[in-house]
Amino acid sequence: MPHLHRLYQALLVGLCVLACDPGAGAQERVGENELKAAYVFNFIQFVEWPQGDGRAGTDWTICVSPFSPLKRNLLALEGRPARKDNPIRIRLWEANELSDCRVLVLSGADTDRALRALRALPGKTAVLTIADDAAAAPPEIMIALYREGDRIVFDINADAIGKAGLSVSSRLMRLSRGAR
Repeated sequence: MPHLHRLYQALLVGLCVLACDPGAGAQERVGENELKAAYVFNFIQFVEWPQGDGRAGTDWTICVSPFSPLKRNLLALEGRPARKDNPIRIRLWEANELSDCRVLVLSGADTDRALRALRALPGKTAVLTIADDAAAAPPEIMIALYREGDRIVFDINADAIGKAGLSVSSRLMRLSRGAR
């Protein structure tokens, strides 16, 4: 386990360097969408899902809008091991299958429709909602990614995370631009 802890720390430091140093992003030629997909991957490492939600020991299903500019970059994560070596699965989200998603990446016009479908699910659903454009992030969005100058930054909505039964590492909270 100590080696996983070091790996997570190294991933987090790497993201911080890319996010905080505009020159690093230019030198490495990391595109905005590729960087946002890396953030999504790392968010999984620093968010805790509730025990006994019926999905322990299963794949990490990330659902994404078919129209999202992140779709291609997220598809590159398919099969990659995430927490506890469970593989990431990428699916295009469908309103009637949102309960299978652990992470829901929303973009543009699909956001309202997906959130309505998520609200309609029975009981508390532990689905991490991430918007890749924070221009008008509704209150159910838990993490909002956006460009600030030459950097990609994120805000965390701690209230929405708590209502969904999720918890966020204090390290991730400190890295966010702001917590609501």
